Amino acid sequence: MEYPDDFNTPSYPAGPRIASTRVVSIAIMVVFFLICCACGLLLWVQRSVTVHPFLVSINPITGQWDVVGHSHGSIQEMTTTQSLQESVIGNFVYNWFRISSNTRMNDALWKKCDYSTDCNPEKTSPDETGIGYCALYCLSGEGLFSNFISTVVPDYKLRVAAGETWMVDMPSLKILPLSEPAPNGASWQVHATIRSNKSGPINIMGYALVQRNTETYPQTLGYYVSDFNAYKMN
Repeated sequence: MEYPDDFNTPSYPAGPRIASTRVVSIAIMVVFFLICCACGLLLWVQRSVTVHPFLVSINPITGQWDVVGHSHGSIQEMTTTQSLQESVIGNFVYNWFRISSNTRMNDALWKKCDYSTDCNPEKTSPDETGIGYCALYCLSGEGLFSNFISTVVPDYKLRVAAGETWMVDMPSLKILPLSEPAPNGASWQVHATIRSNKSGPINIMGYALVQRNTETYPQTLGYYVSDFNAYKMN
């Protein structure tokens, strides 16, 4: 006879209840074992999943979205100081090599402004017509901007008259520190490709010096480009 299943007799009335309790206990243990297996599987899945962040660049003129730095390699860490300076250089290079077919847009971009009243997001950000005022001036040192107006803008105006336009291919932009980025600034090397509707892609290499002045450039936490030189590579 098998205990307690075969002990369903008047002399042993507790037999059926003990048998039912054993079945329920076995079922509970099986469920508990499955829960432990599921927890182990969740931990394994959580450790196997890696976060893969990337940046999205939105063209302020066309509204087109581009993925920037979507690499499947190891994730690199950078300090706040480095990321702020790279952001300033990226925006600076974008505006330095920008030539539009819209004369009003060019005039607004190359306009000399006042740091205290004009350098704010409401004015430098493109409006509904795509025009952003003082965008380059607010990222440049006074001497660098004056040099841009006297030596670069005349060439740009000739290109505008010839119907040429320039746009930096932002996914091609590479910004490399030449020294450890310090809180007060650093020297940087820049590589980028400029898209021209006349001469085709233009590869450039440049050197930028970033310095800090929190009183004059509060919108960028004090960082600005004080010196910049670029060279055509092709």
